[in-house]
Amino acid sequence: MQFQITTLSENCVAVGARGLLGEWGLSILVETDSEKILFDTGASISAAHNARILGKDLSKVSKIALSHGHYDHTGGLGDVLRRTGNVEVIAHPDVWSLKYVRYGQYEGYIGIPFRREELETLGASFNLTPDPVRITSEIMTTGVVPMVTGYEEIDPVMFVKEGNTLQPDPLADDLSLIIKTEQGLVVLLGCAHRGIINVLRRAQELVPG
Repeated sequence: MQFQITTLSENCVAVGARGLLGEWGLSILVETDSEKILFDTGASISAAHNARILGKDLSKVSKIALSHGHYDHTGGLGDVLRRTGNVEVIAHPDVWSLKYVRYGQYEGYIGIPFRREELETLGASFNLTPDPVRITSEIMTTGVVPMVTGYEEIDPVMFVKEGNTLQPDPLADDLSLIIKTEQGLVVLLGCAHRGIINVLRRAQELVPG
């Protein structure tokens, strides 16, 4: 399988590079001979803007996979959907949890900055599942990544709001994208909140050999 990976948005300022925008967040376009898959959408306008600058037609995107429900990976969904039209969005159900960060006395919302109905009006069809999703014969999501190492832990500043209280966020929605190639596996990570080694072991489990 031939494929191309293009980073549309990342945590770098693209100085003088053909008008590209950098921002805190991530968005990666995976193109194969038959599919265009967008992994995350950045924090705001950068993914859609940079796709245009780079000559990437988002109207050809057939699937969007969200690594998790933090704003810096989902905040560009509105702008992206205005270019893709109707498209399947793959994510864990907890992507819609009310996610917060707390540092000392500071407490702030860091979840998806949209209502689900708003995104569905723009064309999103949500496929919410904790299980791996096979997108093509060579590309799939990890689904929930088991915490199997003894040295990787969830960041203790991450929380979800339940009622009026904040509870530690297990970040069960943290998923990655696996691409099977002749040279081995390519694994695209969002933030790998559940641990990079845990993610790689999950990939090995899902793709034997």
